[in-house]
Amino acid sequence: MEKTTAGLDNFIAISVPLTGYSRVALLATGMATDYYHAVRRIIGDDRMDDFLAVTADILQHTHDKAPALDREIRQQLLASLQYGPVTRNIIQLWYWGAWLPLPDAWIAKYGKGVKGNENHFISPAAYQQGLIWQAMGSHPEGSKQPGFGSWSIAPLS
Repeated sequence: MEKTTAGLDNFIAISVPLTGYSRVALLATGMATDYYHAVRRIIGDDRMDDFLAVTADILQHTHDKAPALDREIRQQLLASLQYGPVTRNIIQLWYWGAWLPLPDAWIAKYGKGVKGNENHFISPAAYQQGLIWQAMGSHPEGSKQPGFGSWSIAPLS
């Protein structure tokens, strides 16, 4: 249980700079635990533990200093053949609520035993809580309607 709690905390901590949203905003989606478990289920415990170890190291050594943190995320995560596809999927997961298939080259090299690596929404709530709606100043089509008469109010600029 503690490993799961520590893993979830680290997942949220690295998600803050990956998404550009605060910890509070990410927790407010109600999706942090679901996303954490979805990524762990899909890529497997060993790969998730490796990813979280690298992210913990990045966070520990940069101490939230924006330029250093940004540089380390770009170099150690996004540019990495091993961690880049997973990192991009985590970002997309927060924004879209959907998992996109990892590249075939990644699966061939790192994906032994990967399960559930197909294009799918994590849940209906994941679609509704996607950060994309906040980023656009909009609401998810078909849910979370803005309210009566909202059409008469000019959009945010």
